[in-house]
Amino acid sequence: MIEDRPPEVGWLHYRLAVAFCSAFVMGVMLLLLPLILTMGSGAPEPMALYQFIFSKWGAAILFGASVLGFILGSERMANFFSVIWGTHPFWSELEGWLYEHETAAAVLGFALVALVVGLFWYSFR
Repeated sequence: MIEDRPPEVGWLHYRLAVAFCSAFVMGVMLLLLPLILTMGSGAPEPMALYQFIFSKWGAAILFGASVLGFILGSERMANFFSVIWGTHPFWSELEGWLYEHETAAAVLGFALVALVVGLFWYSFR
């Protein structure tokens, strides 16, 4: 893999910059996530979701993104965020596979919904 770091920038400074940028982007995503999820009619108040964001879980997510940015580097973190945002080619390939295997798609969909509900149930008890 070719390092995209400029030669005049030190390795540690470059990795710390990637870690900071990763944490910043994840922070923006965490702030926008409740607003995106509550768009539409009959949606719950976004303030209920902000309790989750501004808790130990939100801090752990920011810290994890920062550590991942430091360890993985800029190119791999860009791929990580493209998977989260749905712009990675993986999602197109997965869509084609799920159309071919409808039963697997139903099981994966149910498991994803159960995981999200279980996570919120556990964190708000």
